Amino acid sequence: MDSNSMNQIELAISIKTSQLQRTDLKSITEKHVRDTLFGTVWKNQKPKSISKAIDDIFKINVNEIVAYLSTQAVIQGGMMDENDIEYLMSEHSM
Repeated sequence: MDSNSMNQIELAISIKTSQLQRTDLKSITEKHVRDTLFGTVWKNQKPKSISKAIDDIFKINVNEIVAYLSTQAVIQGGMMDENDIEYLMSEHSM
């Protein structure tokens, strides 16, 4: 894809993120939306056109994003050793 197409995709991701933040979950970020698109929606088949990519972006919902992020958290947590977990817990303790 050319840079103009990528700009349009990034704009659509930004708009969708704002929509999700207003209606569903304030903590959703553009990175979450982008990672979900590339990690699930477009993982096995990239969109064939800019209109298909934008359609995919506007169809994604908060449940898909949370499911993807949850799966990634489980995978990353499984890779941590005891020291990593202790460090993480100490960083977030009061």
